Amino acid sequence: MSAIAALNLPGRASWRYVPALVLICIALLGTALAAGLAFSDALLAWMEESYGREARQRVEQLQQLVDASPGLLESDKLERVNGFFNRVRYDSDAALWDQKDYWATPFEVLGINSADCEDYAISKYFTLVSMGVGEDRLRITYVKSLTLNEAHMVLAYYPTADDEPLILDNLTDDIQPAGQRTDLVPVYSFNGADLWLAVNRAQGKRVGDADRLSRWQDFQQRLMRQMAVGQ
Repeated sequence: MSAIAALNLPGRASWRYVPALVLICIALLGTALAAGLAFSDALLAWMEESYGREARQRVEQLQQLVDASPGLLESDKLERVNGFFNRVRYDSDAALWDQKDYWATPFEVLGINSADCEDYAISKYFTLVSMGVGEDRLRITYVKSLTLNEAHMVLAYYPTADDEPLILDNLTDDIQPAGQRTDLVPVYSFNGADLWLAVNRAQGKRVGDADRLSRWQDFQQRLMRQMAVGQ
């Protein structure tokens, strides 16, 4: 995650503070992404043509996961989605895409059955939104992993706005409260307007506009194109 590595990381910031400043708000990205992932026979055919039969089957399993979500407790949705994507192999963007930093869509992740840390977090985010989890409860958050001594990305789930978040992380299948993840230091996140650096409980440092995040814009466009196949 080179974009974070270039920053001077602050001391330990408050997980409670991060969501007050920043979130990824799908409503700001347009109605095409507001409901999460969309599946179609044409999409499945495109997956098979582009990546092979097993890739199509993985997307079919994802569709079944989403379709089975009505009536489930949100805790069950978190567990199922976290487990589903954590089965995907980890590899670096350089190895997977021959790029320094590439944000793969959930369909690309399942196509090659491999992911970098941001791919896990973003794929879990969109799947949970598709399963009816409120986007206001989800935060895609950049952190520093003290164990790995490098930048990392996780998905944080807030049962309520004032609650301590639960962390969905490809480094572990256990979904734990942020307070128990002493190996992670929250750094920054972004929304449709601004990019912020988490400094401490009392203040945040604005470091740039979200429209400068070309990778996020490119990701949105690719995901919408993939879901629009055959339309």
